[in-house]
Amino acid sequence: MPAFVHINLRVIDSAKQAALAPRFQAALEEAGGRILHFGPVARVLEGDDTPLPLAGVFEFPTLAAALDFYASERYAPIKAERKEAQQARMFVVDAG
Repeated sequence: MPAFVHINLRVIDSAKQAALAPRFQAALEEAGGRILHFGPVARVLEGDDTPLPLAGVFEFPTLAAALDFYASERYAPIKAERKEAQQARMFVVDAG
């Protein structure tokens, strides 16, 4: 069953963010993931928390694949650089 990673973010360094995007996409695809959506948050439907302005949804074939990607050596330097480029919240959902 697939797993979906959701990220909600605010870019804090646009140059660093732009440099990370192609590397992130290549690492994601190498791990079997794909981008389903990335763009601005359109509207809050419920809840009191204000979302960060951008959101992304990434699909992986399994929860294990998503977790392996997040913990991988390939993604580790990208993850470290992301913290300099963006403020983010990220979580994974298991569709199984």
